Amino acid sequence: MIALIFSVRKVMKSGSLTEMPKMLFFILSIYLSEVGADDLYHLSFDEKIEFVSVQVCFDGEPPRYLYRNSQSNRFTEWVRAGDRNIGHRGERHLSLKGLEAGSCVSWRVNLARAASHGDYRLALQLEDAVLMPADLWFWRDDERRPLRVKVDLPEGVSLSVPWKEQIAASGQQFYVPEQTPASWSSKVAVGSFTIDQIPVGGTRLRLAIIGVPGQDKRRDLAAWIRESAASVASVYGRYPQLQPQVLIASVGKQTSPVPWAHIIRGGGAAVEFFIDHHRSLSEFRADWTATHEMSHMLLPYVSRRDRWLSEGLASYYQNVLRARDGRLTEEQAWRRLNDGFERGRKATRGGSLASATRSGRGATMRIYWSGAAIMLKADAQLRALSNGRQSLDTALEGLHGCCFEEGKTWKAKELLAELDVLTGFEVFSGLYEEHVPDEEFPDVEALYARLGVVAANGSISLEPAAPWENIRQFIMNDHSVSTGGSGNR
Repeated sequence: MIALIFSVRKVMKSGSLTEMPKMLFFILSIYLSEVGADDLYHLSFDEKIEFVSVQVCFDGEPPRYLYRNSQSNRFTEWVRAGDRNIGHRGERHLSLKGLEAGSCVSWRVNLARAASHGDYRLALQLEDAVLMPADLWFWRDDERRPLRVKVDLPEGVSLSVPWKEQIAASGQQFYVPEQTPASWSSKVAVGSFTIDQIPVGGTRLRLAIIGVPGQDKRRDLAAWIRESAASVASVYGRYPQLQPQVLIASVGKQTSPVPWAHIIRGGGAAVEFFIDHHRSLSEFRADWTATHEMSHMLLPYVSRRDRWLSEGLASYYQNVLRARDGRLTEEQAWRRLNDGFERGRKATRGGSLASATRSGRGATMRIYWSGAAIMLKADAQLRALSNGRQSLDTALEGLHGCCFEEGKTWKAKELLAELDVLTGFEVFSGLYEEHVPDEEFPDVEALYARLGVVAANGSISLEPAAPWENIRQFIMNDHSVSTGGSGNR
């Protein structure tokens, strides 16, 4: 409080009335964070990780509801407000109506029983660890209230969460979830594993590897993640998300090294990989999945109704970035892009790209590769129009500086308009109007001719004297933006 008073006096003495509201808000936020003016969660796991007990004490009036997994009720043993049991049989939300300001609510969830059902959507037991959706037991409001989380763990047990770590002035450690909507999913792992801190592009990845025996194998997997993340960080020199959670879970022998993976946004950025740990490091390096999923983090959250944009950008960069770091040759990268375009073209059977994305039925290849074709067009056009000063890379760098607001859902049209403002060219909006309402797959033949990409009989060749040869080379061969040259237009 003394520091608060001193700071207020300093602002008043300066006489800057225009800066006073901002400074007072900043100072007050620091003070409130020190005295804990937010909802405080306290998590406790038992020695065998069979149960988790949660208590939340609210700062001021409690929210109307706490939202949770629709299956959570089946494994909840009790819910109490103080010493009083309260009903908890609703499926999706827990009503807190009638509770007084400053109330505390607690509950206990049976993790072992959830894991025994063998349903990975509920809880997955992998050796001495449990992997589960956080909302199975971490119930939160949908009002974006500030909150902190304190965790008690048995000795030798680790917790992997997407929440940011915070050290209070007292030295006590807390977690701070981002203020994302309660409906956004997240994953938590708790058990006997280590959390490796992997420095990449100005941040650190918090990597948890679960169900993978052998230190050498875990070291290989960490190297695979580090390489893929560094490739994404090279787009504009830093990794696009701070302290992302990375989960790797082994699910036994599969037909590919990474049969399934996805990006997760609830409470903070995260990515989850289900792998066949019997595969070699070279097989993981040859797989595109990690680069694809991590490339999603180059964008803020885009509405699923517009996922042609997020999936298209990730599909484009999964090939471009692997060419840039040497995992693919230039010709291999163009061939993989072209093969994807062919799959997308064959999956285009009428209806607009917008309607295909909304319905999602049997349109995955069209959605992913239409978006990738649009990203290729945008990248090449920006480089040509700006004489190499702008590209998809620089557009994303600008976006990172302005538009990664916690919990915001972007529509493709507004996000692309923002990219036009950032680059100074109306490339993205023009491509949106041309291709999103269109019933045909985006035509890349004219662009291929300028770039010198020749696709014939399932193979790719590159013309050495094409009008946009330098653009083609800079797309695939260099992390930096080209300086351009004559003939770009």
